[in-house]
Amino acid sequence: MSYTATNTPVRALPLDSDYERIDGDPYFGRVVSYFRPSDYLNWAISTAIFPAGLKLWERIEPSGGSGSKPLRINGTTYRAAVAMGLVGGFFLAYVRSSQRFLGWRENASEVKRDRFEMKKLLSEGKLPFHEDKSALDDRNKDVANRNSQYSSSFLFILPWFNLAYHPYHQVNLEKYYIDRPGEEEWGFKLKPLDEIYQKNT
Repeated sequence: MSYTATNTPVRALPLDSDYERIDGDPYFGRVVSYFRPSDYLNWAISTAIFPAGLKLWERIEPSGGSGSKPLRINGTTYRAAVAMGLVGGFFLAYVRSSQRFLGWRENASEVKRDRFEMKKLLSEGKLPFHEDKSALDDRNKDVANRNSQYSSSFLFILPWFNLAYHPYHQVNLEKYYIDRPGEEEWGFKLKPLDEIYQKNT
């Protein structure tokens, strides 16, 4: 099903943010590619904390009972603890990166990187959110967005990611056509949006 000018979805206004909104529903791969070194560090610490905490807890409160000697923790238990830390650390890094896309965390470096990447795509006549690569029709793109938008806010309850290319990102693409200080040095000549959409849709 394709939407028309008289048949378009009603969308809620974006939530308020303290910093510039980059993308209201970023694609999974994009969120991961924008991880900061601090995100990877938190991920590593989380992975290490689970098995270390397990060992420490056995020393503080031996599983054999009060006053008994701490038992040796087997490899399977350690591997399970590492796996839990690995998944939990990834979720933490993903949430922090997603919050920077939404403008809920300081995101100056991400804003600059996003503007470079988007202006480059627009100069090449490509759709910035790659919705032309999706096999979904308009309605299913809309449904995919409604299912994944703000999903990072409850990622630890229900892991859910945006794995669909769609045009619903709460971003006015016209902002990329206005050069900010220093951007003219990139040398991008952006093609008109109408021309890009006619070519790719």
